Amino acid sequence: MHMLQDITKLIQLQERDQRIRALQKDLKDIPTMQTRAKMQLAGDQAAVEAANLAMKEVEVKIKNIQLDVQTRQTSIKRLQDQQFETRKNDEFAALGHEIKRYEADVTKLEDGELEQMEALETAKAKLKEAQAKLAATQVRVNEELKNLDERGVGVKKRLEDLTVERTTLAEPIDPDALDLYTRIFIKKGDAAIVPMENAMCGGCHMKVVVGVIQSLKQSEGLTQCEACGRILYLVE
Repeated sequence: MHMLQDITKLIQLQERDQRIRALQKDLKDIPTMQTRAKMQLAGDQAAVEAANLAMKEVEVKIKNIQLDVQTRQTSIKRLQDQQFETRKNDEFAALGHEIKRYEADVTKLEDGELEQMEALETAKAKLKEAQAKLAATQVRVNEELKNLDERGVGVKKRLEDLTVERTTLAEPIDPDALDLYTRIFIKKGDAAIVPMENAMCGGCHMKVVVGVIQSLKQSEGLTQCEACGRILYLVE
């Protein structure tokens, strides 16, 4: 009877161990999932940076045009002063030519500035769009991270409870039986104790030899599958 009690307790223990193992895997996966969630932001952040850079480039072009206009206007003012001071007609005319050349430059530059102003509006709109997309992704990622944090807390709590249950279940089991079960469970990674049905091992699905079947029916000790080493129990 004692052996049957051990078998029943081992099956219950294994059920806890399998859940503990699954939860530990869950817990281990959470940081990876958090990293993956944060990575969703990378593309949108890069888009914002690129849009910001494009806008800055247009702003620099506008500033340069404005500086060029200023320089030419200073030159025009200087030439007009010279014109005002000269008494010679040919010099007056030559200065007038220079002034016209500079004024034509200013007109051309100002046309260019208008074009760049339009480009700046487009660049600003693109930046705004990229920022809105990033903000939306950030909200989604924050929600995901919050859920993962909560999940982590829940999993840890469940693990603590299961570990306590496991200790209670393991206590009355024969130490040798427990030791054998633990070694097999660690090695196999899925189950250490499996049913034998239709003369087949529930772990490796190999046919079980007659001697093993007899030993199982007598149930005097733990019976192991000769092929995979897992502990077998009889399903009536």
